[in-house]
Amino acid sequence: MRKILSLLLGLMMLLPAAAAAELPLVYPEATVISVIDLTQAQRTLAAQLYMPVLRGETRIELPEGTRYDDVGPAMQCLMLDYPELFHLGRTYTITYWQNEPDVAVAVSPDYRMDAQTADSLRQQLYERALAMIRVNGTAVGLHDMLLDSVAYGGTDDMRHTAVGALLQGTATCEGYAQALTLLYRMAGIPCGMITGQAVEHSTGQLSGHSWNIINLGGYSLIDATWNDQEASGLNTHWYFGLSTQQMAADHAPDADMNVPLCTDHAGWHQRYGRYAATQEDIYRALQQLVTSGEPVNLRITDDALYTSVARDVGALLDAYNAWAPMEAGFYGRYSYLLCDAQRCIIILRTE
Repeated sequence: MRKILSLLLGLMMLLPAAAAAELPLVYPEATVISVIDLTQAQRTLAAQLYMPVLRGETRIELPEGTRYDDVGPAMQCLMLDYPELFHLGRTYTITYWQNEPDVAVAVSPDYRMDAQTADSLRQQLYERALAMIRVNGTAVGLHDMLLDSVAYGGTDDMRHTAVGALLQGTATCEGYAQALTLLYRMAGIPCGMITGQAVEHSTGQLSGHSWNIINLGGYSLIDATWNDQEASGLNTHWYFGLSTQQMAADHAPDADMNVPLCTDHAGWHQRYGRYAATQEDIYRALQQLVTSGEPVNLRITDDALYTSVARDVGALLDAYNAWAPMEAGFYGRYSYLLCDAQRCIIILRTE
């Protein structure tokens, strides 16, 4: 008689995954962007596990001959790449025969909640996403609505999921990224999630982070968490639609990521004409602020110009007032936000 052994695996972090084939998804399968390398066997296994996991099955028998080493990547795929599987925990048990340790017999996922509770939350999640899409189903519109409705934080596991972001109103970076993935896919926009390291602006230290890749006629990158400047009440769009080179200023994907090259420069600033290459470009933006009250929100393409502006915003405003007609002068109280890594500045009036 063969003895069955079980091994409990704790996942310290989530990894990206390959898209599964022929899954009964609530969004078009073509909208799934995957950034982890999986073998064909691992892709197939992830597809086979999807429905049992969606149903919350506690022990899932594996196809005969399943390689032990394929189970982990397949489970990681489900954890990262499918926001609707928010109920799936980060640990699972693989069962195998003692005399055949290379062959897995079953996998027993740990779940964050029972299947009935998960089903109810999933339906609420879909309804919330569809309601937002009906209001504004564009990439920018959904991004901005998400940021307007969520704050960074939370206290339970749901903060790492789309449920935390869309239903509870608090989330970590992973929750932001999972929510944006679901919103975009349900709106027909191809999207995926990336994990890696990012340089915290306040400390200069690297920390684990999650962000998104989308395809709008070309691949580009979004970090919704870092776009959400809650203290100022602004959606900055500093990290919306960036190229690989732009994002590399302070983001680095995990080593096992296979992120497509992002060369699409149709980011938010370019799309809305918020680029400044010269001092006069900045002056014209300030003049618009004076006439319309709309904040100055610019990506400055020249390093030396950005450095000069960031060093002394007051001097910039004095120079603008010397340049502008008297009736277009900028006077009164103001505040500003800087993003050195992306050479971005926001200037706005304050009471």
